[in-house]
Amino acid sequence: MHLVSNPPVPSAIPIHEPLRDGCKIDVHGHVVHGHHKNFAVELLSGPHIVLHVNFRFHHEHEVVMNSCSHGVWGPEVRHRNPLHHDQHFHLHIHVKHSHLDIEVNGHHLAAFHHRFPVESVQAIGLKGDVYIEKINFSGFHFHRDWNSRPEYGHGGFIGYGATSYVPPAYAPGHGNHYNPY
Repeated sequence: MHLVSNPPVPSAIPIHEPLRDGCKIDVHGHVVHGHHKNFAVELLSGPHIVLHVNFRFHHEHEVVMNSCSHGVWGPEVRHRNPLHHDQHFHLHIHVKHSHLDIEVNGHHLAAFHHRFPVESVQAIGLKGDVYIEKINFSGFHFHRDWNSRPEYGHGGFIGYGATSYVPPAYAPGHGNHYNPY
């Protein structure tokens, strides 16, 4: 297991090994009342958003899930938002062969079917009106030091401090041979 405590928001936290069936990401946080009126947790792959989970609190009060390829959004999947302002939450993302199981506070929210290969995920993105206490990563092989810098050699993700994206330059001997670019 790897633990990230009190990450800043917004931020993109590197995932140092490919996602695979059985991997789990647990995000523990607290909804804050701010001017954004929403927060998002995203799985990022270069210029793509593999999974966008947006908790909206203004007029819609829904959770909107989607993906984005080169700036083009796919069809939205909407569910009732189980969270309220000033509430603690536990978002659980469990990687399955055909989909991502999404739970909030121990209750199943959705099965989001893969639109991208999950092996391409490089980071988890956090933004909006939220305080993140911790993120637990489990089910990975943990063959690498997760406290080191990422190997894929780019300066950031669009929307998380970068205005453009440079495709990854994998180091020689990198264990992940998947490169969607």
